[in-house]
Amino acid sequence: MGVGGTLPPIFISESVRQMSICWYCHWGWPKPVADIFLEAKAELGGDDYPLMYGPAHVVWADENFDSAQWCLDNFEKYRGDNSDAALAVVRRSLERLAALPESAWNVEPEDYDDRNPDQYPPPDGVEMACI
Repeated sequence: MGVGGTLPPIFISESVRQMSICWYCHWGWPKPVADIFLEAKAELGGDDYPLMYGPAHVVWADENFDSAQWCLDNFEKYRGDNSDAALAVVRRSLERLAALPESAWNVEPEDYDDRNPDQYPPPDGVEMACI
């Protein structure tokens, strides 16, 4: 091991060196998307577990906002041990997200380089919210 318990540079794989930086982690989520998530979380008494680890995991935990319909189509396969009441909230959150126009959730710049999110701001007029 190198100084401080880190591996010397020779042992760091190229894939680790090339890891992308999450654009949404830097800028936050589009406000309409964040509002849906936060309202669902509030309905769940502040518990985001059913949103993050249930049938909507692909959307809310992985920030694949374009997958809301897929999650709805496959909802029953990924119910997990969530209560029916919690699952009803999760389903509504996906339905609300799926009903948004693409322009409301697809705001990451197409030319984002996966390395420098600060150099790729959201489009003009798009309000972002940190979750």
